[in-house]
Amino acid sequence: MTTFIARRLLGFIPLLLGISIVTYALISLAPGGAAGVLSGMSRQSTEADRKILLHNLGLDRPWYVQYFFWLKNLVVNHSLGTSYIDGRPVLTKIFEKVPVTLEVIGLAFACILLIAIPIAVYAAAHKNSLVDHLATLVAFIGYGAPTFWVGIMLLELFSVQLRWLPAGGLADIQSTHFDLGERVRHLILPVATLTLVGMASWMRYQRSAMIEVLSEDYIRTAAAKGLSRRTIIFKHALRNALLPVITLVGLFLPALLTGAYFVETIFTIPGMGYLALNAVFERDYPVIMGTTMLSAVFVALGNLLADVAYAVVDPRIRYD
Repeated sequence: MTTFIARRLLGFIPLLLGISIVTYALISLAPGGAAGVLSGMSRQSTEADRKILLHNLGLDRPWYVQYFFWLKNLVVNHSLGTSYIDGRPVLTKIFEKVPVTLEVIGLAFACILLIAIPIAVYAAAHKNSLVDHLATLVAFIGYGAPTFWVGIMLLELFSVQLRWLPAGGLADIQSTHFDLGERVRHLILPVATLTLVGMASWMRYQRSAMIEVLSEDYIRTAAAKGLSRRTIIFKHALRNALLPVITLVGLFLPALLTGAYFVETIFTIPGMGYLALNAVFERDYPVIMGTTMLSAVFVALGNLLADVAYAVVDPRIRYD
């Protein structure tokens, strides 16, 4: 297992390198470019001053030359550069926002597992029942509902119409200290948005896997031996039904991270997604590169986590 993890981690290097090249090239092809941003920030400067500024920053060179120096700075100095907007290190700005994003994603993922898997197991054990039909209906609705639409609907209902929950942020403006109750109230709507959208796929996958396992011969043998229905479902069927669903962890993380970006924008949560979106509007290219690369790392680690969890759940699986 250790050798497998080490090989996978080494395999991330060319993957992340390719992502960085493509991202840098696409950013450089965007209209305006960094030159337009810096020129707009220094309107009092002359054209000669702007050319000197661009030359000092290396922005007057071809994009592939700029990329080489960006990569060299990352490898040698472990730096992603500084923001064009405020001059702060990109890593500092990102690490200030990462805990908030991880908090939202972590809570949503926990809620998805706690809600979707029990409902799917019950629906599979009571196939064609009312609960099964309702779960299927909710799952299909969840598949077709975009994250931003669900967030806006929840915002309109619970914040604008009913005024039960705050519309955005993570604390009241008047608050000067950490308040757990207020933070929970501010997190309910964004976490609920990601949960409602994400649980649809988990419910369908888990239900299908559970129905397939319950039709296996060893399940019928266990029933013939007189084991209780609860023991058969939770001790024998569920463990094997979780195997195909675990692969969803790696595939689901990119969708959950993307959804968090939308949610942070809708509910003005100061996370990594909110930072990345503002960087796009402000053409703060170093920040865009930094958030993109960190997102790619999260996705790669999510796929690795899925492989490791697969082997933990099924001891027969070994990665040599």
